[in-house]
Amino acid sequence: MDLERAATVLKVLGPTQKHLLAWVALSICLLLMVSCTVSPITPPAADGGELSTYQLQIDLLGAKHEASADIEGRLKKSAQVTSADGTISLSIDRDAILLDKDGKPLQFIHVAIDPTLPLPPEGTYIVGAVYDLTPQGATFNPPLKLTISYDPEELPQGMREGDVYIACYEDTKWDMVRYKQVDTLNHRVATRIDHFARYAVLAPREQSTPIPTPKPDLTSISLEQALSSGKPTLAEFGWRTCVPCKEMKPILEELAVEYKDKLNIVIVEVHEHRDLTSRYGIMMIPTQIVFDSGGKEITRHMGFWPKEEMTAQLEKMGIE
Repeated sequence: MDLERAATVLKVLGPTQKHLLAWVALSICLLLMVSCTVSPITPPAADGGELSTYQLQIDLLGAKHEASADIEGRLKKSAQVTSADGTISLSIDRDAILLDKDGKPLQFIHVAIDPTLPLPPEGTYIVGAVYDLTPQGATFNPPLKLTISYDPEELPQGMREGDVYIACYEDTKWDMVRYKQVDTLNHRVATRIDHFARYAVLAPREQSTPIPTPKPDLTSISLEQALSSGKPTLAEFGWRTCVPCKEMKPILEELAVEYKDKLNIVIVEVHEHRDLTSRYGIMMIPTQIVFDSGGKEITRHMGFWPKEEMTAQLEKMGIE
């Protein structure tokens, strides 16, 4: 019905009116065509509009991942990527800026196991593998979160898991990364890194507690037994509460160790051996008496006797 009316209108119009109507129709068509060619996803102008994006390639021990970033190197959304075996993972915050050594947007991240094993710092132990993170010179703001798993069976015996940490190896030296977060339940440790290098889990070696050398009991042997042994004897007459006697005791214990099998050293407690105290005419304590191998008195000294003077006397007797 509308077509019939349009035909009737055209019949009654004059030539000029027909040309005018055709021009109006053509203009409308052109406007429609132009509007159709303007795409709503055309990137906005550089006046605060959204920037174009690219895909950052991430390879963790052969496991491939992608993360969207804009042409300024800014991550479009947070990324959590993990290797296939779960031993290492990287966590990158949204809006983190990742740049290469030239300050250009980072194009790739590659993580591999270092086939060499750098010597760990003195007193430490490398737990597991050393991971090589590249490209060198890449920087991140804010820092990335690096997490490395470890096998508790590889830890030194007696070491607490909470003592493990991640260290960075570059320029032929190791540096402990200050921040750490240890998950002892799942056996992994995390840290924050702002550049790529080689990283590994380190643990302090077990500090062996030295077994103290037992101190000789210088009161356990009797003076008579010492004098009849065929060796020279150094006997001190004193008492356990006497101050200079207390100062002499560690010196005598040292000499007993140093001159083992060459010299008898005996402490005679005067209040427990009054007969010996009287026999040798002890007038004050401490008093030290040196006997030769036949039990004959060679010299005596009263009061504190410095170690170097005692050893000098023993050297005169040929005891070295």
